[in-house]
Amino acid sequence: MGMQDRPTVSRFSVSVRKAAPKMAKINPCFRRIFVFFNVLFAIFGAVALGLGLLVHLQLDEHEDKFSAVIVLVVFGAVTFVLAVLGAYGAQKENTNVLIAFFVFMCVGTIVLLRIAIVMAISRPELTSVIKQEFNKAVPLDEASGDIKTTMDYIQKQAKCCGLFNGYQDWGDRVPDSCDCGSDKTHQCQEMNSRNPYMQILGVQSKMVYSQPCGFMMMDYISLVFDVTLGLLFGFATLALLGGVMSLAMIICITAIPRPKSISTPPIFAISPHPPKYSELIESA
Repeated sequence: MGMQDRPTVSRFSVSVRKAAPKMAKINPCFRRIFVFFNVLFAIFGAVALGLGLLVHLQLDEHEDKFSAVIVLVVFGAVTFVLAVLGAYGAQKENTNVLIAFFVFMCVGTIVLLRIAIVMAISRPELTSVIKQEFNKAVPLDEASGDIKTTMDYIQKQAKCCGLFNGYQDWGDRVPDSCDCGSDKTHQCQEMNSRNPYMQILGVQSKMVYSQPCGFMMMDYISLVFDVTLGLLFGFATLALLGGVMSLAMIICITAIPRPKSISTPPIFAISPHPPKYSELIESA
């Protein structure tokens, strides 16, 4: 058989490009964590909203109480809406919803940090103002009925008397809520009457609580202040974390990877025609 009839084998390779995917998918584990925490915040917001509405229905529309209830209702509603927004955007991989969630998280972080920093800086001044307001109520026996009722309740529950000067803050009319009984203990002290006629007649003084209520009230206010600051900084941190996670998902969804060139396995073809170099061999 001659070389002309010999089949030749030619080898060639082709290069193809993969079709670029339409969208990059979010990591399922990352998405589930984000949705889980948003669901928890949605439940928390719903509880706060329901609690605020319940308190509003139970209490009279006093100005201070009404303002506190409004703050609780607004906070619960905003938390619920934002949490649902974030969970929906992550689950459906909706870029527009995630962008809106990211913007709200950034604004919330700035607002919460601003409030917390201002409160932390002005804390000594606020404490001084509160103490001055307490001192304006002295003498307590000449104060309004609401203040007397509140002080009676605090004195019975906390076993204290007066604001910062003990029973002397009540003047000559010390209420029975300051009375700690006839036993002399470390919590009681003998009340010395300012009325000279009572001293001349030898009227026996009663035992009253020695611990002033004002310092206990200031400690309680400081505790509430610390808890409030902790919540503000904590929610600001969570809002910042939520914004970073939503931004990461936005980048993951919108980013399109560069197409990569790959080579297919070599393809062999049998051709009946001889290659060109066979003509040179025959002529030789």
